[in-house]
Amino acid sequence: MTVFDWPTTLVPKDITIRPPRHTLGLSTSLTDFTQAVPSIRPPFGLTMQFDALEGDDVLAYRAIHAALEGRANLVRIPLFDLWYAATAAQIMAGETPHTDGTSFSDGALYVTDDLVGVLVTAPQGGRVITADFGTYGPVLQAGCYFGLGDHPYIVTGITWAASVATIRCSPTLRRDYAAASLRLRPTMIGRLVDDDNGALTLQSLRYGMPSIEFQEAFDGPFS
Repeated sequence: MTVFDWPTTLVPKDITIRPPRHTLGLSTSLTDFTQAVPSIRPPFGLTMQFDALEGDDVLAYRAIHAALEGRANLVRIPLFDLWYAATAAQIMAGETPHTDGTSFSDGALYVTDDLVGVLVTAPQGGRVITADFGTYGPVLQAGCYFGLGDHPYIVTGITWAASVATIRCSPTLRRDYAAASLRLRPTMIGRLVDDDNGALTLQSLRYGMPSIEFQEAFDGPFS
């Protein structure tokens, strides 16, 4: 099993992100009795619909779809969500060195594309975390998605005390986190919901408008 990265050129026109649903099934019996069954580890779901793909985008889509080999392999997908309270200018205003703390030979650093230094330490199964956002200030609000490693979460409630946020999230934490970086641009490791999902139909043999659906996977390598 291999984890591929979603091609950066393939940005959906429409996206549906389905946060974890904590119940399964609500069928009706002959006596009109219904019962919802709790889901032990509910996944995120993601559906992406594309405008007309042409040229190299057709090839990029066909390549990633074929690489997944149905449900055999996984893909790391950005959630493509723009509803974060921080502006792109705030996120990209910072600079960061190499992982060993050094800079380039001329003293230059990497320009950041997400928060830097906002860390979370919390146990698996927790629903409330705290994080100090420092000079970023209150850049997160209820309804925003965020990421810890390759696990996405949604903020269901948040309170601020100066720069420190107390965040209630869904789902409960997937794993133990020790100084994990909180990201405003989360990614999800997903798997196709069935082997034929996302097939591309070319109209006039030139362009296509595919729709593809993924479900969060729990059996892959995670950062």
